Amino acid sequence: MRPPDNGKPPYVARVEKIESDSRNNVKVRVRWYYRPEESLGGRRQFHGAKELFLSDHYDVQSAQTIEGKCIVHSFKNYSKLENVGAEDYFCRFEYKAVTGAFTPDRVAVYCKCEMPYNPDDLMVQCEGCKDWYHPACVDMTIEEAKMLDHFVCFECTEDDAKRSQNGFHSSPVSDSDEKVETKRRKR
Repeated sequence: MRPPDNGKPPYVARVEKIESDSRNNVKVRVRWYYRPEESLGGRRQFHGAKELFLSDHYDVQSAQTIEGKCIVHSFKNYSKLENVGAEDYFCRFEYKAVTGAFTPDRVAVYCKCEMPYNPDDLMVQCEGCKDWYHPACVDMTIEEAKMLDHFVCFECTEDDAKRSQNGFHSSPVSDSDEKVETKRRKR
């Protein structure tokens, strides 16, 4: 929906109802999505560039303020998209505009930095423990991470070394030629 200031990105809302009055003025009842920077606490490192919060803020607007259509995906479905278009957004939280509370109030964290997953950031998965890591958190560049055939985190490498010293060797690295899985979609 068209913002009052042309320098701002368009507002995003879910149309709940469309109705017209006796003078054929079309109105839409909407439920607003908030961008992270519009919420209490603001944008955080783990918020994706296309992340929105479904709020409990309802409003009635003129249908003439509608500029176009976009798609707000669930977080899970957005993470699976092969190509993200300009009209694609995602939502993983509901937001109470008055109190600033989020539902859910907790999300899974990854990596040794213990941050929630940001679909804009590349992550690599350890073949041993199956945990996900940001390349920078394991002293690697993004370019190095993209070139990996296999990745085993420091903890699994250390555990494997201890098992080897005790006579038990079980490497989490497989003998296959598959590249390590990265957690990122094409843009």
